[in-house]
Amino acid sequence: MPRPDLSEPEYLRHIEHLARKIVNAASAEGWLTYADDPAEATPLQRMVNETARQLRHYHFDGDGCLDEERPFLRLAGVVLLQPQAVPLGMEESYPEICARLGVEARPEGWAIWNTWAADGQSLSMILADSGGTEGLLMNWARGIEIYPLTPLPAQVVLTRQGWLTPMTLSPRSARRLGAIQPVSGKVAAKSEASGGGTPAPG
Repeated sequence: MPRPDLSEPEYLRHIEHLARKIVNAASAEGWLTYADDPAEATPLQRMVNETARQLRHYHFDGDGCLDEERPFLRLAGVVLLQPQAVPLGMEESYPEICARLGVEARPEGWAIWNTWAADGQSLSMILADSGGTEGLLMNWARGIEIYPLTPLPAQVVLTRQGWLTPMTLSPRSARRLGAIQPVSGKVAAKSEASGGGTPAPG
């Protein structure tokens, strides 16, 4: 039965999540199509296919839709580091965080992808282009579980051992920790130093 405690935007978001689950289940069964429905498709299958065609997809560079050569990268989470806003929970200023990471405090900011090395150790990849990360966050915020292609060596400015935290959790990490949705918050960046910040684990 409908949840009476949901606001109108929350209700619409809930329905979209359910629609995506139905489409994913149809894809797993092997009959989902975005092309014309086959003659043998049942009325239910036709409606599910049409639902899949109408659901919005939020594309970004590196989402794998145009390039299938590189593998997808498993992420624990991401951090968007910008001069005007630092992730909630980081006590350092933007220049201090950049100095700790060993990168320039540039006005465009940085994207940090928290992932794993081949031996399972935690790694932080620092990328100059934040467009792909913004696309990831847009999808995750809508309950769409998607991961980027492994970046090219030229796209990675620096790789560091350990994770930069706090981070926006990937959907997989959120599930493992018992969270329903990835959670992220931002506060205005400080203009002066205020402390040691949160060290990356591992």
